[in-house]
Amino acid sequence: MRYFLVGFMGSGKSYWNKRWSEAFQLKSFDLDEEIEKQHGKSITQIFQDHGEEGFRKMERDVLRQLLKQDHFILSCGGGTPCFFDNMKRMNEAGVTIYLDSTVEELTMRLIPEKTHRPLLQQIADDDLSSFIAGRLQQRLPFYKKAVYHLRVQFLDNSNFERIIKRHG
Repeated sequence: MRYFLVGFMGSGKSYWNKRWSEAFQLKSFDLDEEIEKQHGKSITQIFQDHGEEGFRKMERDVLRQLLKQDHFILSCGGGTPCFFDNMKRMNEAGVTIYLDSTVEELTMRLIPEKTHRPLLQQIADDDLSSFIAGRLQQRLPFYKKAVYHLRVQFLDNSNFERIIKRHG
């Protein structure tokens, strides 16, 4: 089975990917890390060199390559489900899990990470909350297509254990 973690940047997808892959003996992939490996550049550098459109095409291509494998958990970029037919492909190939965070939680987590987040680098700290709220509203229709919706503040291993029992 393939498990896909989706949600806004800063929602904990990479953290829970690592934790659940170890606890449940699944291969672990982080989509951004796989893109960086294949292209030999950081995500920030890819955005600078190719723009968001170029990055999104790379993201789609790497996702399609990963779909040829099985028995893994993948943490996706915050925008992955929102472009091309990525969300449809993930839902057809496995189980999508939306990690749902509030704007306040995301803002708190993302302020110290802004330099590593290409979409946030030019946003002033005071404007970050409203930027997140607006972007989250745009992405929510895609996130809501996930099979499972889990509130981040209540997550632990038992959430994923129940999902695996149902689908594994």
